[in-house]
Amino acid sequence: MSLLGPADVVRLPSWVVLRFDPVRRRHVLLAPERVLFPCPTTVTILQRLGEGRRLADLAAELAREFDAPAGEILEDVIALLEELACGCLLEVRRCGHDAAAERVA
Repeated sequence: MSLLGPADVVRLPSWVVLRFDPVRRRHVLLAPERVLFPCPTTVTILQRLGEGRRLADLAAELAREFDAPAGEILEDVIALLEELACGCLLEVRRCGHDAAAERVA
């Protein structure tokens, strides 16, 4: 069972920062007591999360840009973001919830 669905909205919480590190010449994902080195594909996805953006909309945009099947892109995006959510590196707002963003652990 997936933790995330196409209608969910995710974002980086305030304690997680995606930043370009000029010394390493690559992006790093900084969180308390953690530094991750995301691949270029992950960086592209994280940079496009935005506020209030459904995962299905993000995947559709990427599918158009890279001329790929939207269903495959959505599956890949969800799989990637679920890993980050399991590490408490994402805030998730589920479709239909009125409550503030919640953390998926």
